[in-house]
Amino acid sequence: MASVVRVKGIKRYRHPKTGRWFCCHRKTGTRIKSEFGTPDFFAELAGIERALKRSEPRPGTLGMVIHEFMRSPGWNSLREKTRFSYQRALQVLKPLDNMPLHKIDRPFVFRLRDEKILPKQGAWMANYVVTVMRLLFGFAHDRGWVEANPLAERIKKVKFRRDSGLANRPWTAEECRIVLERAPPQLALPIALAMFSGLRKADVLSVTLASIQNGEITVRTSKRGQTIRAPIHPVLQRAIDNRPRSDAVQVSVNSLGMPWTESGFNASFRTFKAALEREGVIEPGLTPHGLRHTLGTRLREAGADDRTIADILGQRSTSMARHYSESASLPAQARDLLSGLDLTKSMNKS
Repeated sequence: MASVVRVKGIKRYRHPKTGRWFCCHRKTGTRIKSEFGTPDFFAELAGIERALKRSEPRPGTLGMVIHEFMRSPGWNSLREKTRFSYQRALQVLKPLDNMPLHKIDRPFVFRLRDEKILPKQGAWMANYVVTVMRLLFGFAHDRGWVEANPLAERIKKVKFRRDSGLANRPWTAEECRIVLERAPPQLALPIALAMFSGLRKADVLSVTLASIQNGEITVRTSKRGQTIRAPIHPVLQRAIDNRPRSDAVQVSVNSLGMPWTESGFNASFRTFKAALEREGVIEPGLTPHGLRHTLGTRLREAGADDRTIADILGQRSTSMARHYSESASLPAQARDLLSGLDLTKSMNKS
């Protein structure tokens, strides 16, 4: 009787119809295409093992700490938006995966921030990477992988240059008009939703069709937990009418009709925005969150007081002291003002 060859690290399956056997690498799930037991089979298996070994973090390195941190219960307990922000910083740190932990001291972090990250990524990311590294070294210290956290004493943040432009600056009326006119339907809808509701990006991408009823949109904001109800502006209604065909419950969907992920939306918006910047029809610095500032600015120009602006933007207070009821609808004054405010038109035009 022929002996059965056993190979460690693979799983064998038999097709239920053809009866043909095939193999997968157990750890990665990679299908091995070559016939089992042949020289080509073992060569393919060895290649998968080599690639896996290269991808696994080396002990005692920053990559190992990141790998273990992302497998920890603490990581799984984070909100999706927080995990996404951390991943952005971890991607910046990717080139340091193989750097030994004992070589990363406080002066090194200063040089990394000021000479590498700041010139390419800007002040916000430079500061945020330091914040994430402080957390990673705290994680490593708790597990005995480093003797001390070099960032336990906080590093003073890099200040934004005053002449570099306001972060999340308001959009001009012309920029609002051009972006909505040129954006494809899958981008125009979330942009219009942010523009005429003042919702933050996380809420824009998660709000559902069930939130839209009788010409109004009702949303419980993810950051403040405030419930707001605002009228659907005609410009926003047109964007909703042009929504890509989709069975998704979310209002905002991509060109395939699937709900936007934050990373997918960010990438598409950056590409679209860069094309308009190259044409010279918009100025640099447009961000989705800037539309929240845009609405607040235009409301102020229209004569709205602090309380009205707070009601429309779903803020708990105007000075972190005044609380108001989690009302289902906006006061009549705020509703009327929001209904008639068109951010795509300059207020000083007749």
